Amino acid sequence: MADVETAADGTIASYCGHMFESGSAAETALAQKIATAVKDNAIRIAYGPLACGADILIAEAILNAGAELNVVLPFAADDFIRESVLCGGEEWLARYHACMERAASAHFATSGAYVGDDNQFAYNTRLAMGLAVLRSQELPLEPVQLAVVSDAFKSYSLTGLAGTVADIALWQDLGRTTISIPAGDVPRDLNFPPKPPLTEGTRRDIRSIIFADYKGFSRLGERELPLFMAEVMGRISVVLNAHGDHVEFRNTWGDAIYVIIDEPRNAASIALDLQSALDDLPPELTPKGEIAGMRIGVHFGPIWVGTDQITGGKLCYGGEVNKTARIEPVTPVGGVYCTEAFAAALLVDNCDDCIFTSHGRTQLPKDFGAVELYLLERAKQL
Repeated sequence: MADVETAADGTIASYCGHMFESGSAAETALAQKIATAVKDNAIRIAYGPLACGADILIAEAILNAGAELNVVLPFAADDFIRESVLCGGEEWLARYHACMERAASAHFATSGAYVGDDNQFAYNTRLAMGLAVLRSQELPLEPVQLAVVSDAFKSYSLTGLAGTVADIALWQDLGRTTISIPAGDVPRDLNFPPKPPLTEGTRRDIRSIIFADYKGFSRLGERELPLFMAEVMGRISVVLNAHGDHVEFRNTWGDAIYVIIDEPRNAASIALDLQSALDDLPPELTPKGEIAGMRIGVHFGPIWVGTDQITGGKLCYGGEVNKTARIEPVTPVGGVYCTEAFAAALLVDNCDDCIFTSHGRTQLPKDFGAVELYLLERAKQL
């Protein structure tokens, strides 16, 4: 892992590191190494979590240097404290709260509970990385990774999906630089609470989610409905079929479609292909005096995958699915809105096939709160 050349105006960091117990002699030396790395690499802004050990030491160094700290947590704060802060000892709790109080922002990858799933941590990592890269596009700051590592231990993640080693591999797969800090002889006799059990036959995946519906559908008459099914749903089917196995799940009812896609870049392509396929519909499908057309919302997050107990078929569901369903009603006809998490995932996916423009924080219907949304468009070919 090579050191980074400091950008003219500094760097912006996505950080990670191993958890460990507090109070060891090695912690003082490690804190000094982190402070030196922050200074030497001119880190001005940082994004990452606040687990016991390296995360909190990095956050404290960022704040002590007068830089901007942005906390990114994978799930509800109380659950995070139980799972990732107190496991290293009660002494970390006050330091966690002190960092949160001084942070410029706090992002929650998901607002729900911890369900014993490493995908929740992996998703949080991708979000923190994406937010750092997204911010770097607005400022003259080079995005880097600040990582506290040790050859003596790898990760507490049994699946290999999450943890410092996985975080470093993901960042370096993007062709980006990691600033590596040796952890030293810090103690790691961590005490984790029991994991919530998963229901048999159910698994968790991180996937892209598309929801769409046709504004004006309820005003169509009986005569127009067969035309709608042929021209709108027929064209949608052609687009989905053209993307093959990248479409892992699809469902429809009335004028709505719900699709699960494997990777963000494929989901972006599908969403934009759908709007292109629907831009010249027969005039009969626009009720008199109205604007009619498809509205598409796209999100990226962890979902449950299991079996529909009624139909016996595959079922994809969860809080992030419900959130996506609330995006399309606020999307303009003919447009595609995506969440900040999806935009961040596109950057982590090194996708340059499309562009996104901030629409700002938008209140979602049915008390789903306000989220940062982006207008997704196809990149112009040079």
